[in-house]
Amino acid sequence: MESTRVITEMILDEAKRSAEGILQEAEKSAEDLLEKQKQRGVQKANEAAKILLSEAELNKLNSIANSKIKANWVILSKKETWIDNVLNEAKTVLKIMTKTKKYLPILEKLITDAGVILGGKELEVLLNPQDSALPLRLDNIAKKITEKTGFETKLKLSEQKLEVIGGAIVRIANCKVIMDNTFDDILRRGEKDLRFEIAKILFF
Repeated sequence: MESTRVITEMILDEAKRSAEGILQEAEKSAEDLLEKQKQRGVQKANEAAKILLSEAELNKLNSIANSKIKANWVILSKKETWIDNVLNEAKTVLKIMTKTKKYLPILEKLITDAGVILGGKELEVLLNPQDSALPLRLDNIAKKITEKTGFETKLKLSEQKLEVIGGAIVRIANCKVIMDNTFDDILRRGEKDLRFEIAKILFF
């Protein structure tokens, strides 16, 4: 859907903006890790000098192997933390965006897309408290859904309020069938692909 693509692109743009700072942090962390490993290696070498050569070599090999394993785990953990940080920063950017003028047409598009997927007719729109106060043009949205589905559509704003960043849940009136087009669910649905794209920006 076009609205989902726009949100995804916003998140990836934020990842690119965050990449420079994160990569600087990564470089410093790598330097610190190498220095620690170097110091540890010197210490192990001094200890090894006090015992037989064969035992010293064995300890040295074990130490190197263990250090590499630990280093790989540290690096992997750091990468996951950086990706999580970018996703959290993206959520913050989305929250800020919901308070700007460009949010209203995005929200209306999310409602339209959800209504089309549900096939139109009698639909109910669920929003968070902030979005419920926005000047949504529900009649215009209903007309667009009618045009795209071929079924006369009516939209009603639900009294039930959501605890979400933004976006909407649209459901068929008097029915449990829903289409979740909230930012939160869009992020959840696309998290695997987003994490992969963010990793490409940060690490490749």
